[in-house]
Amino acid sequence: MSKAIGIESKRELAKANTRRALLKSALQLYSQEGAQGMSMNKVAKGAGIAQPSFYNHFQSLDALQEELCEQLKESYLSPMRMAWITMLKEFDSLTDELFDQRCQQCLRMIFDAAFQNIELFQHLIEDRPRLSLHNNGLGGLVNDLQEEWIDIFSQGLTLSGRTFTSSDVNLFVDIAAAQVHELLLGCHQQRYQREQAIQLLSTSFQSLFISLFTNKK
Repeated sequence: MSKAIGIESKRELAKANTRRALLKSALQLYSQEGAQGMSMNKVAKGAGIAQPSFYNHFQSLDALQEELCEQLKESYLSPMRMAWITMLKEFDSLTDELFDQRCQQCLRMIFDAAFQNIELFQHLIEDRPRLSLHNNGLGGLVNDLQEEWIDIFSQGLTLSGRTFTSSDVNLFVDIAAAQVHELLLGCHQQRYQREQAIQLLSTSFQSLFISLFTNKK
């Protein structure tokens, strides 16, 4: 009995390792080629298995990409979610200087996360669907992240005691995201330094926040 259990455990471990290898292969492939280069055959080959074996681990390429999206979202947002919520909650008690410090710290988290794989980030921006909020696969990850940021800002504003409209939050997040995306790519192209971009973004975010939310309590 114990021998049978041991064999089964080894099989499960091998299956889990192959599943992780497929996710890693898909991430590497997307980082190199974007959505146009994604195929089940390439992903399987990168993981060292034959394409028919792919179905032992995922129902489809879309299913793999959806799982990878969830992993990337959690990895990207978990270190910074509470920092942003707390900063928004405490906005009224922060001096301009302290807000600037806190905002820059939060922005550095975003830049650090993006630059862990800037090629991936660049392809995500290029492949982002413009006419729909959601899309299967990695190409829709940026839209999904913006929806998460809307939730983060809504939580922070609620905790600060503010009343706000969804359109105001959507506007703030869309403007902020557009600025962050453009400046991240500018830093990647070495058109300016990261700290220059972060300082400018912090000033812009404070002005935008004040214009949209400071009179709504």
